[in-house]
This record gives sequence, structure tokens and C-alpha cells, in this order.
Amino acid sequence: MLTEDQTNRLWNDILAAEVRSFYFADLGTRYTRQKQIITGVAFFFSSGAAASWVAHAPAWIPVAMSVSIAVLTAYSIAVGLDKKASTMAKLHYTWSEIENDRRQLWNHWYEDDAEARLREIEARDLEASQNAITDAPYNKGLIQKWQTFVNEQNAPVVPA
Repeated sequence: MLTEDQTNRLWNDILAAEVRSFYFADLGTRYTRQKQIITGVAFFFSSGAAASWVAHAPAWIPVAMSVSIAVLTAYSIAVGLDKKASTMAKLHYTWSEIENDRRQLWNHWYEDDAEARLREIEARDLEASQNAITDAPYNKGLIQKWQTFVNEQNAPVVPA
């Protein structure tokens, strides 16, 4: 059975896990979009359509296109966009799972094994936090966006 303090903390931790889940999903989407744009631009610039377009263009345009492809590809490789998107997807999944487990515990706070379940979830929380610190950027504005969203979604409804 959980104490009143533990249940209060549990509710706050549910909301925090939901914020993190949305945050990492958003980051993963952004990295995937960057990779798609880079791949699309590189594909177009190296295509026959682009070649026929630049055939009538000034000489510096093909050079600029080649340099652009090289820079974008190097950026994608150096930053590791594929790995970052995959890592954010894993962090999103982990935090979604933690949130779900906390919500289940919230509904069963009175059971005898509730405190043991809380400790197990908190241990997974620490591990996920450690991975997030080492593998994910901190974007305060994006966190605030999702914090506001989650708070609005979970605000008590007052009858009119």
C-alpha cells in the first residue's frame, strides 16, 4: 500500500513521464524529418532531372549542388540522424511504458505489493533518465510545450 505522499508523487511522476514520452516522440519526428529532407534534396540534386536543369545554368550551379550534397550528407553522417531518431523512438517507448505502468499502479495503490511496484518503476525511471541525459538534447521550449499540453489534458474539469 502506498502512503498519501507516495500517491501524490506518483501522480506527478505520471504527468512527468507523459511529458517525456511526447518530448522524445517529437524529437524523433524532427530527426526523421531532417533525414528525409536531406535524402530528398540529395536524391534530387543527383538525379537526371537536376542534371538537365543545370545543363543550361551558369557553371557555378552544378558546383553549388555538388557541394550542397556533400555538406548535407556529411552533416547527416556526422550528427548520426538515423541513430538519433532510433534513440528517440526507444526513449519515447520507454517513457510511454513507464507512464502506463504508473497509471496502472495509480489504480491499484492500495494493494500489498504497490510499494515494491513503485520502487521497480522508479528504478526504470532512473535508467531511462540516464539514457536521456547521455543520448538526447535538452530543448527547454519543447519540454515546456509538452508540459503545457499534458497539464491542459489532465486539468480538473469544473462544471459550468
